[in-house]
Amino acid sequence: MKSALFVDFDNVFSQLRQLQPDAAERFARHPSEWIGWLTSALALPEPHEDGERRRLLVRRCYLNPNWYQAYRHAFLRAGFEIVDCPPVTSQGKTSTDIHMVLDIVDLLQHETRCDEFIVFSADADFTPVLRKLRRYDRRTTVLAIGFPSAAYQASADLLIDERVFLRDALALAQPAADAVADAGEARGGAAAPRPEPARETPRPATGDELGLIATRIWATVDESALPVSAGMLASRLRQEHPEIMENWNGGGTFKAFFRSLGLARLLWVSGSGGRIVDPARHEVEAAAVEQDPESPWHGRGATFAVVREVCSLTGAPMLAPQDLQLVMRTLSEVLAERGFEAAATAHQVSRRCQEAAGMRVRHRDVSFLVRGMQLNGHVFGQGQDSVPTLGSRLVNQVQFLCEREQKVLDADELAQIRAWVGVQAAEDVD
Repeated sequence: MKSALFVDFDNVFSQLRQLQPDAAERFARHPSEWIGWLTSALALPEPHEDGERRRLLVRRCYLNPNWYQAYRHAFLRAGFEIVDCPPVTSQGKTSTDIHMVLDIVDLLQHETRCDEFIVFSADADFTPVLRKLRRYDRRTTVLAIGFPSAAYQASADLLIDERVFLRDALALAQPAADAVADAGEARGGAAAPRPEPARETPRPATGDELGLIATRIWATVDESALPVSAGMLASRLRQEHPEIMENWNGGGTFKAFFRSLGLARLLWVSGSGGRIVDPARHEVEAAAVEQDPESPWHGRGATFAVVREVCSLTGAPMLAPQDLQLVMRTLSEVLAERGFEAAATAHQVSRRCQEAAGMRVRHRDVSFLVRGMQLNGHVFGQGQDSVPTLGSRLVNQVQFLCEREQKVLDADELAQIRAWVGVQAAEDVD
C-alpha cells in the first residue's frame, strides 16, 4: 500500500510531553524506530489485499524551528522532509495546519497515487481534509494523543491507539499497573465457557477471582451494543466459576452478587429478568435508573440526564456522583502522599477506592480523568492538588470537550456538571 505520512511535530510532542515526558523524547529523538513499527507491524486500514505491506512514499514533518530545532536532525536522518513552521502570532501560533492541508491536497492530485494518508495530529481542524480524502477513495490513518474529537475519529479509517503507540512503536516498558489491568481485561474478555462443569462444593471467592470476574463483566458490557441480559451473564459466570457461583459467593442471587462487586459505571436495571447497562452507551429509560432506591443515581434525575449526554458525547467515564467524588478525594490523597507517577497514580487510586470503600473503578477510567486535567493545564505535584482545584480542572476539561463537539453547556447544565463532580461555582479556577 502506497502511503504518505504527515507529522504535526508540535502537536504530538506537546501532547506526549504533558502525559509522559520520556515518551515525547523518544518520539522526537528516535523516529526511525517508530517508522519501522509503522511500516512493518501496524495493521493496514480496510480494505486491502492479503499480504499487502505499507510503503511510505512521502514523509513530511512540520516543525517550529524556534522551539524544536534540536530534534530536526533526527527526523532528517529518518528520511523526512522538514517543513519549517515558525510562529506567526505573538501567542506562538504557527501555520502548520494550512501547510499540511495544502500538501495533502496537492499530493491527492499527484500522478503517483497514494492509497493511504497517515496524519499524526489530534487537531480537529484536519477533520474536513480526512473527509475529502474519503470522498476520493483514499484510506486514512490517524494518531491522536489525548482526546481526539468524535468527528475526527469517525472521519478516519484507522485510529492508532495511544497506548499501543507508546508500548509498541516507542518500545516503552508498560507500567506494571497497565500490564496487570490489560491482562485482566484480556482474560475477562476471552474466557471461554467450560463444557458441562461438574457439581462442585461451593466456596468463597478469592480476591483475585473476584477481580477476574469483575473484568469479565466489564468486558462483556463493553462488547455489547445493547444492555446485557443478567440471566445470560449469570449463566456464563456459573459455567466459568461453578464452585464460586453455586450460591453467588454467599449472596444468594446474582443481583446481590453483582451489587457486591461495586462495579463503577455499570448499573442493574430491573425488568425482563434484569439487565446490566453502561448508561453512557446503552439506551435505558432514565426513570428506571433514577427511581431505583438501590441505584447510585437515585434522586439525581436532572444530573443523570445532563451527565449522560455529556459522557456519551465526549467519551468520559460516567461514574455516579458519589463514585466520581470518591475518586477525586482519593486522587488528592494519593498525590499528597506519593506524588504523581503517571499510570502508577491511576493504579493506586483504583486500588485504594476498592480497599477503602469497596468500589471497583478501572484504572483506565481514572487515567481518563487524570489526563484530562493535565491537558487542561494542571501540573500535578506543585501544591495545587486539593479536591476543589482538581474538581475545577475536571469541570473545565468537560466544558472544553463539549465545546469541541459543538455543544455549549448552558448555566443549568454547567451547574449539574459541577454537582456531579462535587465543586461549587465559586471554587472554579481558570
